[in-house]
Amino acid sequence: MPTLWVMELSRQLCGKMRRSSKRVQLSSSPSSIRGLEIHFYTEEVQPIEYFKGCFTALELCVEAAKKCSISPLCHNLYALYDETTCTWYPPTFEFTITDETSVKLHYRMR
Repeated sequence: MPTLWVMELSRQLCGKMRRSSKRVQLSSSPSSIRGLEIHFYTEEVQPIEYFKGCFTALELCVEAAKKCSISPLCHNLYALYDETTCTWYPPTFEFTITDETSVKLHYRMR
């Protein structure tokens, strides 16, 4: 049963991404973001915020998967995506977050 739940969540996320990708880009203002934020495509899950530190994309993805209750078997299907630059970050990418950092990422299925 948990597998069916994950598949249904993935289907809903894909549908929501298709419907709202343009609206999300227009409503987001990167200048108001402080630090690094990881957003989810479900309203029930609040964004994760990091204000200082050095993290790999894999560390951030594991934390995001825990927050979404995505199992370790399935979390490798998800990655961090930056809509402003259309960039998928590999697990080895290192984020250095300082006072000047302003990044909004989305944790979504690849």
